[in-house]
Amino acid sequence: MKRIFGIITLTVCLLSVSHIAFAGKDQLRIIINKDDVDLENRTLNFRLNKPAAFAEIKVYDLEGNVLSERLKDFNEARPGTKLSIQWPQIPGDSENFRIELKATDVNDFWVGFEIVHFYGEIPHEEVIFESGKADILPSEAPKLDAVIPQIIEMVKKFQKFSSQNSYGLYVGGHTDTVGSTADNRELSQRRAQAIAQYLMDNGLKQLKISIFVRGFGEELLAVKTGDNVSEAKNRRADYIISNFPPEMPGPGGWRKIK
Repeated sequence: MKRIFGIITLTVCLLSVSHIAFAGKDQLRIIINKDDVDLENRTLNFRLNKPAAFAEIKVYDLEGNVLSERLKDFNEARPGTKLSIQWPQIPGDSENFRIELKATDVNDFWVGFEIVHFYGEIPHEEVIFESGKADILPSEAPKLDAVIPQIIEMVKKFQKFSSQNSYGLYVGGHTDTVGSTADNRELSQRRAQAIAQYLMDNGLKQLKISIFVRGFGEELLAVKTGDNVSEAKNRRADYIISNFPPEMPGPGGWRKIK
């Protein structure tokens, strides 16, 4: 029996219905909504337009190694039936993985579905700004120069593993509690913008990656302090590579600059 195959990729922030539709009314189709993907409980729900025989799910790490897998029999479930399959606990790096689902109907036709979840924080030395300013000082530029190769290396690693996805650099700015809340939000936004702009102008412009910035001000303190407390550890920035916008509490949202 000839098999018909197709794969669709879903990033976990996708809001719309995703499905595979082949030419011809009798071809096998799979339907999965965003709400059908439950990463916390390691469960994937889906529906087929044909009687379902079984499904196989595999979880891979960044090196392409199979972390876990499961085969589940659906006993010729009727078309449109909500089907569910769960994968075992992901060992090791639970932030970076690829999940592949292969659903087969009673006639041995099958379709595939892929979920990709990549998230990496770039370690770095914090850039020091003059009080109330957002200009990159010449003495601080080497800190950003050192980060650029790390970003490029991580992006290439992600792209090698799943070239179907797009990846973004997310730069989040933070301040201490000196000054007003509103001023700190605006200052952290400008500093995140300055860092992102420097990275883009000095090595990332040619990289196929979007860059986003967000100012958190004093909303996410690394060290809890009272108001108007100068704390160096709170004057910091996040450098995150991901295929989805990081869910971080705080004001505003991520703004794309590239």
